[in-house]
Formats: sequence, C-alpha cells, structure tokens
Amino acid sequence: MKLALSVLPLPAHTESANGYRGQLGNLLYHHDRPLYDEFFSPSADTGPSGLHDRPRPFVLRPRALHIFSPPLVPRLAALLGSSPQFVTWPLDPLPARRLRVEFLTPTELKHTGETLRTPYFPALAARARDRVLSLLSFYQNEPTSQIDFAALAAQAEKVTETAREIRERPGETRRSARNRNVHSLGGFTGWAEYAGPLDDLAPYLIAAQWTGVGRQTVWGKGEIRVTVLPFEECAA
Repeated sequence: MKLALSVLPLPAHTESANGYRGQLGNLLYHHDRPLYDEFFSPSADTGPSGLHDRPRPFVLRPRALHIFSPPLVPRLAALLGSSPQFVTWPLDPLPARRLRVEFLTPTELKHTGETLRTPYFPALAARARDRVLSLLSFYQNEPTSQIDFAALAAQAEKVTETAREIRERPGETRRSARNRNVHSLGGFTGWAEYAGPLDDLAPYLIAAQWTGVGRQTVWGKGEIRVTVLPFEECAA
C-alpha cells in the first residue's frame, strides 16, 4: 500500500493558503463547474463514522496544491498552467525508534471530544493514520480492511514524548461562504520528539507531511515535518 499524490506548483504570492482558496474557487467555479463540485463539495452516501462526507481530495498550501485524486490532475493542471510533480510514499513498516515532528503551521488535534493544547502522541498518530487511509480509500481504490487499527492504537500508547517546545497560536477564524460555518485557523506550532515502537506508525506520520494532520488541513493547517532520529540523538 502506498500514498500517491500530484503536486501542482502555484503562482508566487504572499497570501496564506486560506486566502488563496477564494481565488482558486473562483477560477474553478467560472471555468469548470463540475470540477469545482468534485473539488470543493465531494460527498458519499455512506461511510464510516465521521466520513459520511468524503474528505476533500486536496491540500492547499501557499506554494503548492497537493492532489490525491488522479482523475482531477489533468484538468487542474490545464487551468493553472502548471506541470504536476508526482510523489509516492509506501506505508510499509520502517525501522524507527525515535521521531521528531515539527508543527510548521497551526495544528488542531481533538481527542475524546476535547481540543488538545499539546501533541499527545496517540491522538497525533490516530489522526495521521485516519487522514491517510481515508484518502487512499476514497480516491485511490486502496483496500484498508486489512489494517489492524487496534494494534496500531496499542503501539501508539507505548510511545512516549521525550521533549517538546510548543506554542499556542490563537489565529483568526474563517467563515465558509458555502455553508456559513465558522472555523478556527489557530492551533499549536513548534516541535516534539517521541520514542518507542514506531516502525508501523512512522510511515503514516511521514505520509502526513503531504496530507496534513488534524482539523482544517485542506486550508494549510496541520502541516508537519517528520525526521527519523538516531536512537541516541538528544533534543536540540
């Protein structure tokens, strides 16, 4: 099993990903309405709890657009006038005992119904796993029934946080023009290091560098960078 995506470079600009969203939506709405609907309003009749609506098939960042639905790529590339770069990441286990995760943009994680102020590893691992697997299931026809969710959750509970430097970013709010819902653009940034049995979990976190992790990832929140550390390396 592997995550595949296309990266479309975006024209240079100084706006946030959320600010660029309006320009992109306007372009698609007026030039390819079916593509707009597929891009911004994907839906599914049924799905697992929390997935009755398909996740949007993209992540928008100030410098690039990550697309997880292959059929959309040629039409988007033509409209944007850019050439896609193709990326794949296998989800096979890899040797990992220590990880450093940097939270580059405000990240918002929820656990047992509560918003977290720090990156509690079981919640971080679960959100990365679920995000990656939902994109694979909905857009890349990858079967996920063989995934042992209970075993992955049990492994995550054995991982300990060894160091962290986290800052809260209150941020602004965003109101959806389509459904008028208000969403926070805040969260925490910084870094954290973890140690433990990470072999099966690290691939999902590394893949989440492209998908984002947590809430509002489509608009640029939850961008992370993951480094596999030598076991003896200490926090900087």
